[in-house]
Amino acid sequence: MGSKNYRNKSILKHARGQACTFQSPWCNNNPETTVFCHLDEHFAGKGRGLKAHDFAGFFGCSGCHRYYEGGHGHDIRDFLALRAVIRTLEILFSDGIIS
Repeated sequence: MGSKNYRNKSILKHARGQACTFQSPWCNNNPETTVFCHLDEHFAGKGRGLKAHDFAGFFGCSGCHRYYEGGHGHDIRDFLALRAVIRTLEILFSDGIIS
């Protein structure tokens, strides 16, 4: 995508009120705390002082967001993140936010 990361405020806004797609053991299942959580990976566009692309992330409650950013157990964290990204993309496509 070049040197500029993809931004889409509609994706970020759509996270509000959504169910958490990460579903870690620390999930609080409270849609009121859900935000769009950007992946913390270079391959997703993350860089020094730069968030990943707005399509590279998932809907996460405050508990799961804290768990993901804490870097706990990378094997399970990475599985949960991949599953959450796919679930999130399914919702974004289904709801017409992206096409």
